[in-house]
Amino acid sequence: MAGLIGNNPEDMADLAGKLGHAVDQIQQLTSSLDGKANSVQWQGPDADRFKHTDWPTYKTQLTKVAHSLQEVQQNVNKQRQQQIQTSAH
Repeated sequence: MAGLIGNNPEDMADLAGKLGHAVDQIQQLTSSLDGKANSVQWQGPDADRFKHTDWPTYKTQLTKVAHSLQEVQQNVNKQRQQQIQTSAH
């Protein structure tokens, strides 16, 4: 957009909403997979490695992604509010 400095608060609200939805989806997926990973009938060294090493690593990575997206969402909301305040003056 020529001449636009800042952001469109409506677009920012939409983006923040989509980010929040993505966070919710990742958290729900992580919880669902965690329940399944811990209850699957599987024994032996491969199962032990998956349950005690691999899955916890994947779970941590998913949790970090969700947390990062939450931070982005908070920043988008902050930038949106600043734009609204600036535009009001």
